[in-house]
Amino acid sequence: MRVVNERHTDCVTRLTRPHRNGLITMTEQTDSRIKRSRLPFTRRFTQLIAAVLYNCNFRGFVDGKIFKGDTKGLCAPGLNCYSCPGAVASCPLGSLQTALVNSRYRAPYYILGTLLLFGLFLGRFICGFLCPFGLIQELLHKLPSPKIRKNRVTRVLSYGKYVILAVLVIAIPLWKLAPGFCKYICPAGTFEAGLPLTFKNDFLRKMTGVLFSWKVMLLTLIVVAGVICFRSFCRFLCPLGAIYSFFHPVSVFGVRVDPKLCTHCDACVRHCQMDIRKVGDRECIRCGSCAEVCPTEAIHFGIRGVKAGTYSLAENEGVASANTETSVSTATTTVNADATRNNTRGQTNHRRSIILITRIVLLALTVFLLWYGLSDGGWDDLKSKAIRVCYECIGIG
Repeated sequence: MRVVNERHTDCVTRLTRPHRNGLITMTEQTDSRIKRSRLPFTRRFTQLIAAVLYNCNFRGFVDGKIFKGDTKGLCAPGLNCYSCPGAVASCPLGSLQTALVNSRYRAPYYILGTLLLFGLFLGRFICGFLCPFGLIQELLHKLPSPKIRKNRVTRVLSYGKYVILAVLVIAIPLWKLAPGFCKYICPAGTFEAGLPLTFKNDFLRKMTGVLFSWKVMLLTLIVVAGVICFRSFCRFLCPLGAIYSFFHPVSVFGVRVDPKLCTHCDACVRHCQMDIRKVGDRECIRCGSCAEVCPTEAIHFGIRGVKAGTYSLAENEGVASANTETSVSTATTTVNADATRNNTRGQTNHRRSIILITRIVLLALTVFLLWYGLSDGGWDDLKSKAIRVCYECIGIG
């Protein structure tokens, strides 16, 4: 028995590897991988719950009528048409366009404060966990078919959503006084509102014409594209994702990369199906797939810039370059190595200070916009528009 126990002890000793908190056994490593493997299920479950909560007016699908309750004065964080028969909240993108159309009469304080609130605290986490149309695209991509992987062309196409944001979401509502994106492109409006309402309502069905046919054809193309290309609408066309991407350096919740464990193997970037260049950049939707393949478990999710020993995403690039400089300096004197580490620490603290100040400024601006917008009747104004059928969303007009 003593020999067996000694052999068992020797095996456990060998089945260990370095970790930032000391040695970790293979059993602990296996437990960690099991926990990480649960993330896709948790994310899919969260997406499904979000989609149901956004559209829990089930009677509307039967009656063919939209919900007209008080919650229509509140925006859901994801892309979800407020003219959907089941929708119990407003769409942030549709609300923004409507507010800009009426901006000559009332400034869009409330909706701007809402978007700032979502972006500051969640950012593109919303795209990965709380967007119903994102869930639809991911399910479509699971259908067996030839697939188009990300490449240089898709990275260039990812800038298209910023053009759509500038032209259809901002310029056309201000200039032409019409919600350009909802009227000419939005596939969520066609799928969630146009098809169900025209199916149940003879009056609306008789009003359909060229615009409705265009939107149905565009929806079909987006569905086909979603089958062969992962989340193609999100990556290339969605202006709501473009808005949230501006907050990627400062959003409170996100991804943290531990520079002490990161080996810069780029396994995370290669595995990710979005057009990212590094973990947590503007294209990252915080889905967690990168954490599943990280060999050193350097990627973590949570509140960024708070936990000791970790760095926020905006610091990754600086830390990576500093690590490279430190590696080169090992061939020089110890004094130079210490100077490099001190310089890196100073740069990191400077970046953290900038991020903290930016967050405070944005939070103060968010509170002001929401307070002033609500006191100016923003909730009732948004509700009054969201409880009416949006003909542009359906494809009539």
